[in-house]
Order: sequence, then C-alpha cells, then structure tokens
Amino acid sequence: MTITEVLIDLAIPAAMTLLAAVFGFVWKISHRVSALEKQLEAERNARINAVRNLERDVQVIYDNVDKNREWTTNRMMSIVRDVSK
Repeated sequence: MTITEVLIDLAIPAAMTLLAAVFGFVWKISHRVSALEKQLEAERNARINAVRNLERDVQVIYDNVDKNREWTTNRMMSIVRDVSK
C-alpha cells in the first residue's frame, strides 16, 4: 500500500463525514427557521385578534356612551318640562 492509497482511504470517509455534517447543519437551521416562522405567524395572528377585540370593546363602550348621552339629554329635557309646569 502506498501513501497515496492510505491518504485516499482516509480522505474518503472524512469527506463523507464532512458532507453528512453539512447536510445535518443545513437541515437543523432550516428546521429552526421554519419553527420560528410558525411562531411569528402565531404571534401575529394573536396580535391581530387582540386588536380586533379591543376595537370591538371600544365600539361597544362608544355605543353605550352614545345611548347614555341620549337618555341623559331626554331625562334632562323632561325634568325641565316638569319644572316649568
């Protein structure tokens, strides 16, 4: 066996190991990226839902304030009418 044959016998498994390590690294990084993308999407949807709920709650409060304003105005007018009689 010559030195070249020994080097080739050592280089081939080392190259295959390196290639497998590179594939594993790329797979791990891509898996992490896709997991983070899913997490970001879930958080974005949660934020959108929170904003929708807040807008709905504000609208309900605004509608109730408007109704109370009308009721208060009508009540005040009826009191004024009663007082003037």
